[in-house]
Amino acid sequence: MHTHSTIVDGAPMPAAQALGLPELAAQPVLHRLQCYGELPSGLAAMLARASARLLDSDMLIRQTAQPFAAPEASAHAPMPLEHHEHALSESILGQIRLEGLAPHYKPFMRTFARILFSLFLTPDQYDRACACIDSGNNLRFLMSDAGGPTLGSWRTVAEPKDDGFKLRIDKVWGMYANLDGMAIIAARTPGSFFPSAFLVWPEQYATLQRSLCGDSFLDGVVQLGNVRGEVSVAPADRLKAGGPAALNKYLTTVRPFLVRALMAHVEWLHDQGRLRLGPDERAARDFIADAARAKTQTGTYANEDVHKVLALKFASNELLLHLVVSGAVERYADQRDLLAFTKMEGSSYRCYHELRAAARFVQN
Repeated sequence: MHTHSTIVDGAPMPAAQALGLPELAAQPVLHRLQCYGELPSGLAAMLARASARLLDSDMLIRQTAQPFAAPEASAHAPMPLEHHEHALSESILGQIRLEGLAPHYKPFMRTFARILFSLFLTPDQYDRACACIDSGNNLRFLMSDAGGPTLGSWRTVAEPKDDGFKLRIDKVWGMYANLDGMAIIAARTPGSFFPSAFLVWPEQYATLQRSLCGDSFLDGVVQLGNVRGEVSVAPADRLKAGGPAALNKYLTTVRPFLVRALMAHVEWLHDQGRLRLGPDERAARDFIADAARAKTQTGTYANEDVHKVLALKFASNELLLHLVVSGAVERYADQRDLLAFTKMEGSSYRCYHELRAAARFVQN
């Protein structure tokens, strides 16, 4: 049986002692994070509390006193990621550490668009999309759906029609989605277990109904919008490079960069006197930042990276939440910004749900 020491109220507990429910519930997260090194005790305790909080009815009913097994290593070799935005991302991350996220958010997100283009667009799609961006259009990446988080309930559906698709769109919370531009829109395709993604060009996007959604974030830099309507898309505008799980691969690639940006922003807020880091919070921030940096510098993608990165985003979410609810962040606007980033590119519940679904109990 796999055993290890756990954390209760910040103190190590012998492996032989029975684990409590919070510690058991946290194992799908902790097992994945341990690939980055030994977790600070305060962070492990934080994640145990978070895991217990996020247990839904089904998870709790299925929970037993049996520990989760450590994940097995994949037999498949990692694949190299041949994109050319790493140097630019590193430069922007350094600026975020010195000046905060707000003045550098838009160029930082533009590097995500280029990563998506270079990894998951065919050569023809890449050339046309880059030309569109270079001519002054911005990219809208629309994932969150008005139907809810599960694919089966999505209202955005791509239905085969003639030699292409009829794309019925009902997307929410898209960054700058109220403004003109080109878009990559994730949709449910009948009969598929994975979402599909489609390029929607500026002239098509201009025909959709768009509305503002809520107040802005990051000192007015980030505005969300909702999008509805229908467009017809050609077969050549469906993203196929990267296989059916291309969107998951993309999110796994960009999430560590986002986590690094958030940890740099936390450090900047601390330097500005707008956020306090105690010893436990400092150790947690440094662990998360170092882990995210290590992941972005591998230059590879492997199947197990999906769960390693979900655990990393989960840890980032929970540190930001802890800082806000513990009173370490004084300004309302900063509190709202940090909590917003716990929902972006993977909320804690969605991360935990996927990590737990992939975990297995130890077999006697």
